[in-house]
Order: sequence, then structure tokens, then C-alpha cells
Amino acid sequence: MAIGIGLGLVCALMLAGCASATAFRVDRSDVIGPYQSAVPDRDVLFGVALSGGGSRAALFGQAGLEALARLRTADGASVIDKISHLSSVSGGSIAAAYYALKKPGRDVKVLNADATLSDAYRTFFETYRTELSQDFETSLIWRQLLSFRWINSALAAKTLAEILGQRLYGDARLRDLAAREKGGDSPGLIINTTLYNNGRRLALTSLPAEAFTYDFFADLDRSLQKQGRRLDPSSISRERWDRLRPMTPIEINIDPCPAGLAGSVTASASFPPLVGPLTLKIGDDETYWHAGDGGLYENQGLESLILLYLKQLQLKRAKRAVMVLFDSSFPFAVGERRLLRRAEPFSLLTFDFSRIPSIMEERATTYQTLFFQSLQIEGVFPDNKTITVVNLRHTEAKWAADMSDLPPACKAEATPLASPEEVKERIAEIPTRLVLNSECDRQLLFTAASKLVDEHGARILEFLDRP
Repeated sequence: MAIGIGLGLVCALMLAGCASATAFRVDRSDVIGPYQSAVPDRDVLFGVALSGGGSRAALFGQAGLEALARLRTADGASVIDKISHLSSVSGGSIAAAYYALKKPGRDVKVLNADATLSDAYRTFFETYRTELSQDFETSLIWRQLLSFRWINSALAAKTLAEILGQRLYGDARLRDLAAREKGGDSPGLIINTTLYNNGRRLALTSLPAEAFTYDFFADLDRSLQKQGRRLDPSSISRERWDRLRPMTPIEINIDPCPAGLAGSVTASASFPPLVGPLTLKIGDDETYWHAGDGGLYENQGLESLILLYLKQLQLKRAKRAVMVLFDSSFPFAVGERRLLRRAEPFSLLTFDFSRIPSIMEERATTYQTLFFQSLQIEGVFPDNKTITVVNLRHTEAKWAADMSDLPPACKAEATPLASPEEVKERIAEIPTRLVLNSECDRQLLFTAASKLVDEHGARILEFLDRP
């Protein structure tokens, strides 16, 4: 009898979860409201990109921003005072949105006279780290079960938005962030997600669409003319290039300003088929857009920044642009090592479906890197003294051979890590989830971010301080 009741309950839960979720209706708009922002007129544009990777990425991004705060520029300011934009995907969006919403305002000093963090910023970063260390995953699972939403991925996205709103962002809207940006209290925010309709990136931002319309073919033609060459790009090439440009909400008839911050982050951090995508109904039209997982094919959050800054350089509204990427993407090689040790064939319950998009992402990132560097060499894109990326990967921090820099929580473990190689292996295998329970893992990410900023700080400062 008990078995029968149990089976009946399981079936009821599954049937409830399989019920169709309704689309989120948004008002149709053809213009951005009064909160539309613009790229600031600065000689040097400084962007920070936070990659995807669940709680691992959120905490690494937080640690990276804190490490940047401790860097002092030639004029005595903190490096974070110079940030023009934050661009993020997935787990990185959780950290970027929190920073843009809650960092102290422009009137609060970042550094004391001795280059230590001010009390206000020390308190902010401590709270920031604690808030992002929460277990969002267990809360998501339990709320899905108790609200009879399991196993519907669209309803899981709704649940995640509720949790992020209650725990991190409240009822904040993108217009609130745009107001902070205009007041000089925070950098501009670009939350990246993916449109399943056309495969293009959707940049959730208060920037207008034209901010990202870098004319690649104009610079290509200029470079070729210098070499006495001519190329007439095909219509297919032009169409393909346009598909690389991120779309903005207004292009799908949505004013971004009223959009909820928690929902925007959820659209970026969802990971179908478990969570999302989100479905948006545009006004009274029978038009639906499906958005989810900002890390599809480009998990760094860098692409939107590159196009944004190339456009400003092309218009000669800026002299230089530097981007710091905190990249904690799950290392592709970890999956290879695991599969080399796997004897069992794949099955529905044991197959890691994330390996499929990881393969595509790995190839896309490789081509993207070669494309950018090749066009710099050929003189199509500005050289690396004009626009550059400082890539800080969580697995590439250097550790002392004697383990003197091992974080306290790791030294307290039953079997402490014994070599730099073991530390790197441990960091590399931190999983992509919305929880990170190990205090050792959290401290490793924090220490790695600090090490990487220390190692590359001179390069960042040279770019920012150069006349």
C-alpha cells in the first residue's frame, strides 16, 4: 500500500512538472525609455568580462573585482574606478549584477592613503563574497518539488529568478542600474544571453543597438587598400558577420529598462534542459522569443565588449581599450581525462549532456581567438597596443612549491594538497553548479584571482596610465 502511494505521489509530481509553463508577457516598445545609456567619452575604455561557470564563476569574478580594487593607478585612484563596463555570462552574471547594483557610490573612496581598502569597500566585498557563497542549487530543487513544478525546465527558470530576487537583487530593474551608471556610481552592465530563435546573442543592457554595430568591412577595405588589394565581400559574408553582432532588447521590441534584474540574470545563467530557457511574449502579438544560457558558443562574456569597443575606436571616440577577462570556464581537458578512464558506454542516465555544447564552445573559442589575432596582424583590427585582452584563467595561477600560499581551509583538510600540481588539479575539477560547498575550493578561487591580478597588474596599469 505504501509503495503504491509513493508511486502515485511520484507520478503526480512528474505530471505536475510536465504541465506547460506560460510565457512571460512584456509590453511592446519601439524605443528605449529615459534610462537609455551611452558609451562614455574616454580616451581609455576599460571593460571587465566575467565568464560562465555557475558558483565557481560567480566567486572567481567577485574575487577578481576585489583584487582589481586593490590596484592603484598613477592618479591615485583604484583600478575599479576606471571600469567602463562589465560584461558577463551565466554564473558570471550573478556576480556582475550584484556588483553593479550594490557597490558603494562614486562619493565613497575605494582605497585609503596606504593603498588598503577603505572600511566601506572592505565591508562591501566581505558581504559580496558571503552572499555569492549561498547554496542556490538546493533551494532551487526544493522549491521546484514543493511547488509541484518539477520537472519543467521553464518553471525551473521562474524558480531561479524568484530565489535570486529574494536573496540577492530584490525587485531591482535594469533601469536602476542605468540610473547608477548615469550617476557615476557603477559601470555599465551587459548581461549576455542567447536567443534560441535565431542563435544570436542578446545583450541585456540599456545601451542602444547602434553601440554594437562595428563596421568590420569598412576596416577590412581600408586595410586592403593600403596593400593595393580589393575584396568585394559576398552577401553571405555580410549576413554571417551581422549574426555575430549581439542584438539588444529594443530590436525584439522590448524596452530593457523595466526588465527585472533577477530575471535577466536567470536568462543568462539558465542551463537547458535543466533550467530554462525563458519564453517572452511581446505585447499582444503572437510573437515569442526564447532566451537562455549566455555561454552558448562563447562562455567568456568578451565578444560583446570587443564589438562595443571596436565601434568606439572606429569612430575615434576613444584612443585605447583594454579588457580584463576573469575566465573560470570549466577546462575542456578535464572532460577528456575523465572519458579516457570511463569504461562504460553512454546511457541516458550517465551521459554528461554538457559535453556536447562544450565541444562546440571549445572550437568556437579557438576560431574566435585566431580570427581576432590574425586580423590584428593584418592591420584590420587595431594593434594590441590600442586594444588588448588580459586573460586571467583560474587554472593558471602559480603556486609556491612549498605550499606556503595554500589557503588555511585547505591546510585544515584531512589530506592537504601536497604540490602545485595537485592544487591546479583541484581547481580545475571544481564543478559547474549553483553551489560550492567546499570552503577550501572557495578560498582557492579567491587566492587564484589575487595571484593572477598581482602577476598581471603591471600590464593593466601600464595600459591605463599611458598618456
